[in-house]
Amino acid sequence: MQEQLDRLAPDVLYAPAQDMWVRREADGHVTVGATHLIAQHGQFMLFTPRPLDTEVEFDRSLGVMETAKTAVAVHAPLSGRIVAVNQAVVDDVSLVERDPYGEGWLMRMQPADWEAAQATLLPTAQYVEWVTPRLEEKLAKPVEFDEFAEDLTVDPNRGY
Repeated sequence: MQEQLDRLAPDVLYAPAQDMWVRREADGHVTVGATHLIAQHGQFMLFTPRPLDTEVEFDRSLGVMETAKTAVAVHAPLSGRIVAVNQAVVDDVSLVERDPYGEGWLMRMQPADWEAAQATLLPTAQYVEWVTPRLEEKLAKPVEFDEFAEDLTVDPNRGY
């Protein structure tokens, strides 16, 4: 588990419920990306973002990431307008898994209200406190239960 925590970027804010991160840029825009933990959904094959200039409310869809088995909605960590989409990720979604806090960013947004959004985001230390018990639960080995362990005899008239 410590290996997972060590991969967190120290220079971003985290939106825990959305598994997203936010980095404020000098021009007032924010760069938004998915945490490395989101890759636990499976190997991504496709990223389909919402169009540029779309106004998105907090926790609404920024787009969809698809694996071979499922589609995962990407939820907005703050309200704002999409001002740029990372075309490199659209072309090669595996960047999200390989470099989630660098080249694998998803989009840039103009926040609707940065002060309000910032109040809902967690710095790395607080995010670690929030995510640790959840990671422990996910990484815990399942309880092994074998209903047939005691008696594997078969009665041909009654089954097991």
